Amino acid sequence: MDMGPYYLAALVNCLGPVATISAAGRIGVPERTVTAPGRTVDTVEVTVPTHTGAVLTFASGVIATCQMSFDVWHSELPYLEIYGSEGTLSPANPNHFDGDVRVRRHGDGDWTVLEPALELFGAVGTPEQARRGLGVRDLANAVEGGPHRANAAFAFHVLEALCSLEGSARQGRSVTLTSTCERPRALFTA
Repeated sequence: MDMGPYYLAALVNCLGPVATISAAGRIGVPERTVTAPGRTVDTVEVTVPTHTGAVLTFASGVIATCQMSFDVWHSELPYLEIYGSEGTLSPANPNHFDGDVRVRRHGDGDWTVLEPALELFGAVGTPEQARRGLGVRDLANAVEGGPHRANAAFAFHVLEALCSLEGSARQGRSVTLTSTCERPRALFTA
């Protein structure tokens, strides 16, 4: 539940609500050293799965595979990739709120970096680009009558999906979600 909400929320934003989840998980290292300042000698017993793989089927019919892990120390895999009939979309890390969005269409020799649809706080890579503030702007937009992407139905659905992922891994069976939500419209569009 630490990083998962960012990635799952990004998938629901792009692909719509999740219908079913089938997952498997395990504890990779049963005892961990705490690395927080002042507690580097402490160890804790791990009681929850630290590596989970899942297949998510969205209401739209799209299928996603997810791997969430605290057991992988270094990787060059992308944070997200979306494969479609015309190519591959590689968004930036949803936890950083910035970075390049790349596309590679069928037949392309290399990746193309897409131009941002909007620049609210400066160019990517500049100090003024603090995109975490987008949520505040989105909330202000909602107060003025616009849609709010992180509404209660959306948040509950993402939470249920995360809990269902854990439940599926624990129970060893596929889980059908009971909640749904609307796929949010693109940021600041009519």
